Amino acid sequence: MNMDKFQVGRVVLAKAGRDKGKTFIIIQRLDDEYVLIADGAGRTIEQAKKKKLKHLKPKPILVQELRRKLEAGEMVLNAELRKILQTLGYEN
Repeated sequence: MNMDKFQVGRVVLAKAGRDKGKTFIIIQRLDDEYVLIADGAGRTIEQAKKKKLKHLKPKPILVQELRRKLEAGEMVLNAELRKILQTLGYEN
């Protein structure tokens, strides 16, 4: 898998599982196979979902400001995730 496609801040679509068809943002890389995803609504940052990369389809959108905040360890609110996804036209 191309790791560049699954960076922190990347918008992804769940291809499998209960969340199939929903859009999320990668909030943390765990290793070469897993990431944590959240959307700020059904999946909050506090209860992020651990997901295998093979079950995710990366979208071409990388939210740079969110990535910077997450990597710097700054606080990110669930409302920010919801607003980003809504602004981009992804409604779950």
